[in-house]
Amino acid sequence: MKRYILYSMFFGLIWCFVHGTVNLNNFLIGALLGPIVIRPFRPLYGFENKISYKKVIRKIPKLIKFFYVLFIEIIKANIMMAKIILQPKMDIKPGIIAVPIRTKTNTGITAIANTITLTPGTLTIDVSDNKEVLYVHAIDASDPQGLCDSIRDDLEEYVLEAFE
Repeated sequence: MKRYILYSMFFGLIWCFVHGTVNLNNFLIGALLGPIVIRPFRPLYGFENKISYKKVIRKIPKLIKFFYVLFIEIIKANIMMAKIILQPKMDIKPGIIAVPIRTKTNTGITAIANTITLTPGTLTIDVSDNKEVLYVHAIDASDPQGLCDSIRDDLEEYVLEAFE
């Protein structure tokens, strides 16, 4: 129940920023809509499990670090995409790569899959049935091992810290 209240407060703030006006009415509307939005996702994110708020607070610096790394990776990927687009001859080799992952929780898998999809030039296509491999489409898959290493060392490392 505590989680519903916390998440509802968070949704109230998000609703204010999405609406563009921060006031009590918008906050209350967002806070009232929060439980309705959260309800379908209960089984996916283990709302029945007890959580330690101390642990959540300790993860805040790691979450900030994760979003900083994500921002840097998005900038680097945008620069790479601009180079590919602006070249007179497109010398790319698109392909689908199987990337083994260490993340085991649904939250971690969702975070790494969305992180990969957010970076330009890559798109998470599927997760294996045993949740150990992500299938990623890359616009330039000329170095599949390098791409796998980049995802595992750069992105997944921070996802493991922040979400597991």
